[in-house]
Amino acid sequence: MKHREEIIGDCRLILGDCREAIQALPRIDCVITDPPYEIVATGGGIGGKRKYLADITDFTDCGFDYSLLSGFDNWVVFGTLKQVPKLITQADGERWMLIVWNKPNPTPLCGGNYLPDTEYIIHRFSKGMLFGGYKDKSRFIIHPCEQGKEHPNEKPIPVMMKVVSNASGKGMTILDPFMGSGTTGVACVNLGRKFIGIEIEEKYFDIACRRIEKATKNKPRLFDALPKPKQMALI
Repeated sequence: MKHREEIIGDCRLILGDCREAIQALPRIDCVITDPPYEIVATGGGIGGKRKYLADITDFTDCGFDYSLLSGFDNWVVFGTLKQVPKLITQADGERWMLIVWNKPNPTPLCGGNYLPDTEYIIHRFSKGMLFGGYKDKSRFIIHPCEQGKEHPNEKPIPVMMKVVSNASGKGMTILDPFMGSGTTGVACVNLGRKFIGIEIEEKYFDIACRRIEKATKNKPRLFDALPKPKQMALI
């Protein structure tokens, strides 16, 4: 498997397995991530033939190891309704909040179930680690789904900026161990946070590098003269 690192502005991007890369990271102020969901990515009729389901099967529908969160006091994790109880259990012992993202334009395919118009977010935070003013601390987000994305599970930048604003202050370091196409990193650049992103798929790593480089132009640096790492290819 290839391993590579890029420094783009105040962002450190790592191509590799997050379970290995996390061990060598410096102090992190908060984890903000949209990890693989636990869902059944199959269905009957027209819905079962959707390209989205084919894109995520055996890729982002298999869940993740919750113990990855155990070393961090503050984290924001997106998940399905099935994952909410597990995330709440993982948050035990600290303050936590359930946040919901409502989509006014959900996919109009629901069969005999409710519309897929809601995603769930758990924010676990320690004392003094909830940021933003009165108007920023709403427990729900209303924002439409966006088309033309570069990753099957890519979140809108305004949604990620909302959670970054609540979970961190300017200059803090945010980690996304499931970086995907880099939306968390773009939100961090826009809001003046340092960012470390890890992605295992080279295709999406390259997309994240491009998006974050574009967002970083004309932004002031926060890291102290980080050297550009050597590129490595390891088997």
